[in-house]
Amino acid sequence: MGKVECLSYFSLFTFQSPSTYLTYFKLTAHSKKFSVKFTLKNSSNNTNVNSFSLWFQSFKSNAILVYCLQICIVLSGTTLGLFYLGYQEFIVPVTLGAIATALTDFDDRLSIRLRNLLYVCVLFFSVSSILDFLHPYKFFFILFLSLSSAVLILLSALGQRYAAITFGTILLSIYTMFGLGEYSEWYFQPTCFVLGALWYGLTAIAFYLIKPTLAVQDNLSKNFEKIAELLFAKAKLFDPDNTENVEQLLYELSLKNSEVVQALNKTKASLLTRLKASRANHNTIYWLNLYFLAQDIHEQASSNYLHYEHIHKNFSRTDLIFRIQKNIRLHAISCQELAQCILHNTTYEPSFERIQALHYLKSSMQDWIQSNPQNIDVKNLQLIQTNLENFLERFTGLKNLQTQQENRYQQHVDNLNLLDDDIHDLQDLWLKLKQHLTPQSALFRHAVRIAFVFAVGYSISLLPFAKNGYWILLTSLFVCQMRYFATKSRLKMRTLGTLLGVLIGMPILYFVPSIEGQLLLTIIFGVCFFYLSAKKYAMATLMATLMVLLIFNLKGAGYAIILPRIIDTLIGCFIAWFAVSTIWPDWDFRNISNTIKKSSKATLDYLNAVVEQYRFGKNNSIEYRKARRFAHNAQTELSTMISSLSTEPNPNSELIHHAFRYLVYSHSQLSYVSALGSHREYVEDEQILNLMQWTQNTLEAVLLNQEAIPEQNIQLKLDEISQLNNQADLSDDLLLILKQMSLLLETLPELIQLRSTLLALEIK
Repeated sequence: MGKVECLSYFSLFTFQSPSTYLTYFKLTAHSKKFSVKFTLKNSSNNTNVNSFSLWFQSFKSNAILVYCLQICIVLSGTTLGLFYLGYQEFIVPVTLGAIATALTDFDDRLSIRLRNLLYVCVLFFSVSSILDFLHPYKFFFILFLSLSSAVLILLSALGQRYAAITFGTILLSIYTMFGLGEYSEWYFQPTCFVLGALWYGLTAIAFYLIKPTLAVQDNLSKNFEKIAELLFAKAKLFDPDNTENVEQLLYELSLKNSEVVQALNKTKASLLTRLKASRANHNTIYWLNLYFLAQDIHEQASSNYLHYEHIHKNFSRTDLIFRIQKNIRLHAISCQELAQCILHNTTYEPSFERIQALHYLKSSMQDWIQSNPQNIDVKNLQLIQTNLENFLERFTGLKNLQTQQENRYQQHVDNLNLLDDDIHDLQDLWLKLKQHLTPQSALFRHAVRIAFVFAVGYSISLLPFAKNGYWILLTSLFVCQMRYFATKSRLKMRTLGTLLGVLIGMPILYFVPSIEGQLLLTIIFGVCFFYLSAKKYAMATLMATLMVLLIFNLKGAGYAIILPRIIDTLIGCFIAWFAVSTIWPDWDFRNISNTIKKSSKATLDYLNAVVEQYRFGKNNSIEYRKARRFAHNAQTELSTMISSLSTEPNPNSELIHHAFRYLVYSHSQLSYVSALGSHREYVEDEQILNLMQWTQNTLEAVLLNQEAIPEQNIQLKLDEISQLNNQADLSDDLLLILKQMSLLLETLPELIQLRSTLLALEIK
C-alpha cells in the first residue's frame, strides 16, 4: 500500500454515509510531494465523529484490546458487581474461579468452546470437592494432590486445548487451599468456582459470537508481521559494510525464521478448528488462501541463493546490492501493510513504488552485465532478482485471491484428518497417552517433577512458619517448566516480580483504604496481568502480587501476608529449581545429537519432496506442505535448544560456540532447499535430474547414515556444475537448480565438521 492507498485507508474506513462528513477528497502529486485537501460539513462536530469512528474501528480489530475489555468485564462482575449486590463472601472464590478459567481459554470453534466449558466446570467442582473432603487427612491430601496433578499433566498430551484445561484445573486445586476450613458448607467454595468459570465462559462465548473471526485475522496478521521482520533481518545481509558479522546476522535470521514458524503453527490451529465447523464460504476461503499465501511467501523469504560472505567481492562498489536491499525492505513494508489490511478487513492495493523499485533494479542489472560480460557471479544476483519478481507477483495478485482458488478449500478439507488433534474414542485416547508413559518422554518427566514439587511444597506448608503455604505450591507451579532454561528464566522473573509487587502494594493498601477503591485496583491489576502474562512475565507477576494483596485484604489479611508471600515465593522457587535440576533434568547439551538428527532428517524430507516435484511437476499437495512445515519446525526446535545452552549449569563455551555456528550452517542448508521449493518447475533434462538425485543421496548418506564425506566425488560434481553453468543457452530454472545444488554440496563439509565437534563435546 503506497502513500495514496494509506491516506485513503486511514480516511475512508468509517461508518456509513461518508458524504455527511466528506464532500470531496482530492489528492494531487507534484514531484513526489503529496497534498491532501478536505472540505468538511459541520467540521467541529463531524471531526469528533470521524475520530471516534477511527478509534472504534481500530479497537475492534485489536485482539489484545478486545481481550482486555473482556477481562475487565469479567473481573468487574466478580468484584464490584458482587460487592454492590451484597455478596461479599462470594468475591474471592468466584474471582479465583474466573481467573483459573481464563487461563484455560483456548481459541476454538463454538461447539468445542461449549464442550470445554463443561469439562472445566465438572473438573473444577470435582477436584475442589475431593480436596475439601480430604483436608483433615493430610497424608491422603498430599497423595491425591500430587498424583492428580501428575495425571493432569500427562493428559496435556491429548492436545493444546486439553493442556490448557488441565493446567487451569491444577491451578484451581491450589486455589481451593485458599479457602479450606473457612466455609460452613463443603459445596460452597466448589460452587463459587463453577460460578466464576461459567461467568468467564459465557462472557468469552459472547465476545466470540460478536467477532468470531478476530482470532484468525489477528493470527494471520501476526504471520505477515513476522515475515516482515524476517525480511528486514535479511536486508541487513545486503549491506556492503557488513563484512565482519555475517555469521551473527545469519544467526539472527534463523531466530526470526523460528518466530515466523511459530506464528504459522498458531494460525494453522486457529484456522483448522473453524474449517471443521463450517462450509466453504467467502471468508473461509479467503482466510485459508491467505494462510497458504503466508506459507509460500515465507518459503520465498527464507530462500538463499549465494554465500553472503562473497557478495562484497564484485558488487560492493555498485548500486546492485543497495537496490536489492531496498526491494527487500519494500517487500517487508508490503507485508506490514497487508497485515493491517487483514486486521481491518480492507483490500490491499499494491504500491507503484514497489513496481518502480524492481524496474530500476532490473535496468541496473542489465547495465552492469553489459559492462561486465565476463563476470558470471552476477547470475547469483539475477536469481535474487527473480525471487523478488515472484514476490511482487504474489502481492499484485491478492485482489483475486478470494475467487481464484476455491478448489483448494475442498482439497484441504479432505485432508483435515491428517492434522486432526481431536479425541475420537478411547482407543485414540490411549494411543496418544501410551507414548508418554515412559521416562523417555519429556512430558512424563515433567509430571513426576510436578508431583514431587507439590508433595514437598505442601509438606513444608504444614510447618508452623508457613502460614499461607499454598503460595509455595502456586509459585512452584508457575516456575517449574519442562525445560531447565525456561525454569531458570521464570525463577528470576517470579522472584523479582513478587518483591516489586510487595514494595508497591504496601503503600497502596495504606493510601487506598476503601473497599471500592481496592476492588477497582484489583480489576486494573487483573487486566494488566492477563495483558502482560504472555509478554513480560516479571511485570505479570508484579500485577498478580498486587491483585492477591488486594483480594486478601478483603479478609483483613492484607499486611499480614506480605512477609509470608515473600518467604513462600523464595521457597517455591527453590523447590522448582531443585526438581528441574535433579529429577531427570532436561539439559539441552545432552540432547544435541537427537535434535541435530531430527533437524537433518526433516530438511532432507523437505528436499525429497522438492525433488519429486521437479521430476513430476509443481503442485501444492498436503504432503509437500507437511514436509516443508516439519522441516521449519525441526529447525525451530534446534534454534531453541542452542539458544538455551548458555543458561545451563557449567556451560561449555567451546560447545556453545560450535553449536551457534552449526545452527547458522544448518539454517543455510534449509534456506537453499527453500529456494528450490519456491520455484519447483517441471524439469525434463535427465542430466539435471540425475544431479539432483545424486545430491539428495549424498546428503542422506552423510547426514543420516553418518557415512564419510566423498570429497573427491563432491569436487567432481561441483566441476560438472561449473561446466553446465557456462552454457550460454541455460534457462533460469536450470541455473537456479545448479546453483542450489552447488551450495548444498559446498557447505556440507563444514556442516559435518561442526556436527562432529559438537558430538565430541557432548556430555553423555
